[in-house]
Amino acid sequence: MHKQIYSYTVILIFISLIIAGCESLPSEISSIIPSQATPTEKPILFDDIQPTISATGEVVPEEWSSLSMSVAGVVEEVLVSEGDYVDKGQVLIRLKGKEDLEASIASAEFEVESAQKALDDLYDNNDDIQMEALQRISQYTIEVQDAQYQLDKQFTMPSNQKDLEKMEALDLMKEIRDEVWDRYEPYKNRLDTDEIKKDLQDELDEAETDYNSAVNRVEYEIALQIAKDNLQEARDDYALYSEGPDPAELALAEARLKTAKSQLKASEAALEDLELLAPFSGTVTEVDVNTNEYVGPGKAVVLLGDLEHLQIETTDMSEMDTALIEIGDKTQITFDAFPGLELTGTVNKIAPKASEGSGVNYKVIVLMDEVPVGLRWGMTAFVDIESDGRVAESQ
Repeated sequence: MHKQIYSYTVILIFISLIIAGCESLPSEISSIIPSQATPTEKPILFDDIQPTISATGEVVPEEWSSLSMSVAGVVEEVLVSEGDYVDKGQVLIRLKGKEDLEASIASAEFEVESAQKALDDLYDNNDDIQMEALQRISQYTIEVQDAQYQLDKQFTMPSNQKDLEKMEALDLMKEIRDEVWDRYEPYKNRLDTDEIKKDLQDELDEAETDYNSAVNRVEYEIALQIAKDNLQEARDDYALYSEGPDPAELALAEARLKTAKSQLKASEAALEDLELLAPFSGTVTEVDVNTNEYVGPGKAVVLLGDLEHLQIETTDMSEMDTALIEIGDKTQITFDAFPGLELTGTVNKIAPKASEGSGVNYKVIVLMDEVPVGLRWGMTAFVDIESDGRVAESQ
């Protein structure tokens, strides 16, 4: 590395020594020197001094990437070799497992179609369901009317049950019938002409009639209630489907479709992960994997660079020198590989943070005005940057 030290400090010291020497000349010598007006010296302006910053650099592509697989697996195919030019999106390496994932994708696609059809059917069948609910409303309205008629017109409630609820009446009438039967049973085998038997028989017939009335009342009222419940359910269904498909069924169908799509997307992503694609067009410079080799995620397997667009990246630009340059500064560039060749360039980028490693150095990117034939990635370059002396002005 060659460094150029600023010269303006040395120049100032040299001028000061000359002035001091002249002031100390002997009087006899100075008397023979013709007297003349002392010219006004032009001040030295730091703006006129433009220091040159020198640094060592390396030739690198404007775009390059060390590529790795996103998932672990066994390599099925290595589709490129060192030196191959590839287009963006081209497959470089493929892992095994493609057939299984393609089957998973086919299954997921079928589930998506089925779930979508189920959801569509909810909307397509909604009008039919609404019409069916309307028909049930008509049917159950008639059933309610019939049940009410049976209860009001065909059923005569005994006087001993009018003040009782239907189940109270049923229980009481059964209790009375059973009690009368218990008293009748000892006489049941006597002749029909037996007065006691005849009286108990009449009492039992009356108790049986009252009990049957209580049973009929329960049946009629239950039938009426069932008809009313069915009618209300039909009305609720009609109101529900008038707003569209059943919200609960709709939510279930939509959740099923969402899950199916997620599974399909996951299978497709897994299939994509089996292939390493070129993120940009460029030249393969390294291939570090073989067929049937197991690779883990994150392991670099291919080095890809855009060798058609090379630039210089400095490797030893100190923090003091970095403070003197800015984007747009002009540069002179030489190379170890091309003795006597000198190119021009421009500072294109200055790293905002120091590079890792020993010392405090910043990466500076220099774009060449022209790229010589034969220049390769990794070659050494020397860069001289013409600074405008901003730090000197502040001193």
